[in-house]
Amino acid sequence: MFRIGCHHDTKSVLSMSFLRLLRVACERLSPEERLVLASFAMHFEGCGPVQMTQRELSGRLGISMRVVARAVSRLSAEAHLVVDKVSVGRGRPSSTYELSAMMQARLNDGRGESYPLVCEQAIKNLLSAKNEQSGKGYGGTAPGKSVGFKKPPSRSDIDQPSASARWLLAVLFSYSDELGVVRGTTTSELRRATGMGRVKLKSQLQGLVDRGVIRNCIPGASNTLFVGTKVSTTYFLNLNHPFLGLDRDASAILALKEGGCDRRDLVCVTAPPIVERFLRGIEGQAFEVFCLRVDEYASFLLTNHWAELSNPRCPELTKLVEGMVSADFQRPDGNAADGAGVDEATWAMVVEHIGWLALYRAGWIRELVIRMPSGGVDKTRIQISPAPKMDDEIQVTVLLTRISHEAGRRGR
Repeated sequence: MFRIGCHHDTKSVLSMSFLRLLRVACERLSPEERLVLASFAMHFEGCGPVQMTQRELSGRLGISMRVVARAVSRLSAEAHLVVDKVSVGRGRPSSTYELSAMMQARLNDGRGESYPLVCEQAIKNLLSAKNEQSGKGYGGTAPGKSVGFKKPPSRSDIDQPSASARWLLAVLFSYSDELGVVRGTTTSELRRATGMGRVKLKSQLQGLVDRGVIRNCIPGASNTLFVGTKVSTTYFLNLNHPFLGLDRDASAILALKEGGCDRRDLVCVTAPPIVERFLRGIEGQAFEVFCLRVDEYASFLLTNHWAELSNPRCPELTKLVEGMVSADFQRPDGNAADGAGVDEATWAMVVEHIGWLALYRAGWIRELVIRMPSGGVDKTRIQISPAPKMDDEIQVTVLLTRISHEAGRRGR
């Protein structure tokens, strides 16, 4: 039996099958209970019964005593954990904790999940005591040090995300790419994986945006302009936020200012009149998603075709991008005369213009980057992330670049 305080190296037995809990719906479990279950599975799956006090368990998981006490009671009642009291004489009561046979079979059934390395590390930190103890950027006290007098909690301590927010972040990282971009994940999928209702999920997401753990999010839209009609919200996670406890910067950041006019004016100023009318008719939120798509094409070009972008007229790239546009956008149905649709000839011009916008944007960013002392970033993963506007006249874009190949995707 494994007991707290022995010289057993728990780091060597950390299980990866706990990642499966980030994508499954554990019915009737709250976000806090899911966090405790996943954290326990990560630390102790395969160890057999582990004996410790509830305070010691709280310390090992990096989750408050109140949350752990309530979660353990529920997880035991739902047959996810087997909890047995142990008589140890005088002192604090002790128990043994072990994943139930049902839960162990569930974790070991099928192939394990695999995520980008930087996402795996962020998930592990969120499910462990690391972010509680390190105090990075939060004014925390180093492990093992005690404070001899009471002091009011600092703002940084108050602002630490709750257990629910930690679980939501872990789930988001399970859907993220190596630069912290979550795309194509529906609200229903997040609610199912987190155990949160619609109102709580929205509140928790906004809290993470306010704290800067989520850099930005572009709400989805339902519009016949997009293939499939409905586009999910895209989230840009802040890999460099101190709460995540990553040992190194996971990405380099470059802020670009785009001044002078509104983004809609920027995409319309070079468009033929018939295409301009179409672009100006795209409704507000759908237009934001439209701009996000253009940035995604430009990001793809910067990452995969850096050298070719030096040629302003490259038929191969033009054909490639227009193919991507045609795969994401569809010609709106309806009567072209009333503005509800466009004919095929006009649509071909729209696709051509969107492709040109992506190529121009990628080329403009490339020219800015190569003028910098560091030079080019050929064969580097680049992601354009729209940042919140500073004012009405200046658009700010954050260009994220992967600075270590160790952060690459290991395969989904």
